[in-house]
Amino acid sequence: MNAETKTKGRSVRSRIFTAFLLFGAIMLVILWVFQVQFLDQFYRMIKSHAVKNAAVSIQHVLEEPNYKEEIETIARKNDLCVSILNNELSEIYTSNRRDPRCMIDKLKQSEINSIYEEALANGGNAQRFITTDETSNRPMNEKPPETELPFQSDDMIKKDKGLQNMTYASVIKNEADNALVVLVNAQISPVDATIETLRTQLIIITIILFLLGMLLAYNMSKKIARPIIAVNQKAKQLAKGNYEVNFHGNEYREISELNDTLTYAAEELSKVQQLQRELIANMSHDLRTPLTMISGYGEMMRDIPGENTPENIQIIIDEANRLTHLANDILDLSKLQAGIQKLQLTECAISELIKQVVDRYSKMLEKETCCIEFEYDKSCYVQADEVKITQVIYNLINNAVTYCGEDHLVLVKQIDQEQTVRIEIIDHGAGIPQNELPYVWERYYKSKQHHKRSKTGSGIGLSIVKSILELHQAPYGVESTIGTGTCFWLELPKIKKDSKTAV
Repeated sequence: MNAETKTKGRSVRSRIFTAFLLFGAIMLVILWVFQVQFLDQFYRMIKSHAVKNAAVSIQHVLEEPNYKEEIETIARKNDLCVSILNNELSEIYTSNRRDPRCMIDKLKQSEINSIYEEALANGGNAQRFITTDETSNRPMNEKPPETELPFQSDDMIKKDKGLQNMTYASVIKNEADNALVVLVNAQISPVDATIETLRTQLIIITIILFLLGMLLAYNMSKKIARPIIAVNQKAKQLAKGNYEVNFHGNEYREISELNDTLTYAAEELSKVQQLQRELIANMSHDLRTPLTMISGYGEMMRDIPGENTPENIQIIIDEANRLTHLANDILDLSKLQAGIQKLQLTECAISELIKQVVDRYSKMLEKETCCIEFEYDKSCYVQADEVKITQVIYNLINNAVTYCGEDHLVLVKQIDQEQTVRIEIIDHGAGIPQNELPYVWERYYKSKQHHKRSKTGSGIGLSIVKSILELHQAPYGVESTIGTGTCFWLELPKIKKDSKTAV
């Protein structure tokens, strides 16, 4: 898909903007519900709880000599009206008698009896709510005397909720099994005006918070989305092949880490592109040379009498074989990397296998000055695919021969370890720089310090070695020092000859 194609769906900025607005709306709804809808219920619940606690406190001070002063203090502190009755429901003591809001004096004897019986039935406690006229302070269902003009008509009383009074009764029995009745009365102030005030305030606050929320959401979404948009724009340039793009920005830790990752990816892609260019150049070089020689010797044998000699024909055959090896190696590497080839694990006499490869290679180098030596203490056996491990040893020796030093010596070592057999192929050539070591296993990678055409290899031998050893899950590596030489090594699981089981 084209990178410029716009994808469907909402942008990050719009999602953040919506999230902030939704959060603000939820908070405003919660304020409305608790400050307006449930304010009256909360107030009644808190007031009822305070009245009950005051009644309990009064019960505790009744046995004290100065209980009247204590009751007066409790009543004034909680804005209550308190009356103490004996078991015959006759008044013993009343506080705040002069308070016109006190409903205890206005209760009929039948109502007191009813509250008392209800308290006995409920385990000693009972409470009632009475709605009174705000002006006359009578119960709403009680008509005024004929001699007293009502301050409110019946229609007005129906429309007006009036004042709420709560009367709480608590029955106490002493040691003589005589009952005392504690009556506590409290006026529950109407909250209609408070609710209306809060409603008006909340309307204004809602409008202000909505505008501020939109402004805050817009700025926050813009600030958060800006680095993401910048990264997206630069990533599009990276997708177009511009590996010089620099990702930067430290506004947020996650964005900074993403920028570092993309910068690293751009650097690695640039290296891959450079390797591809070198691959094309190297492949062109290794293909052009044998083709040129085949074409040149063929034309010479055709045009010049007496040049049709076995030596010239052998040169053409050798160059043709070089092309065949190159094609076969590329095919083998493609199969290995694609996972098509499977291992045929067997008991492999690794010492004998290495000697065969060294002998075969030594015969090819009879006319050369290079010498291959194989050092080992005893014959060892490993669990491996013999054909593919032979190819690994051959390619590593071929690489060492190609880049051997002035001593023209390649040393192959077999080291018997506790659970594995370690094989080292050492040359004393120019060495490989440390910064290039991670790339020697790449397909057709060649050091910048030296590039010479291999006499027998295809140029991708180390890539084949890497793929085969990874297929075996075998450890491998390379160590090199400039001016001293290079050591390629690998380890294979050892088999005990007597039991033939893997350690």
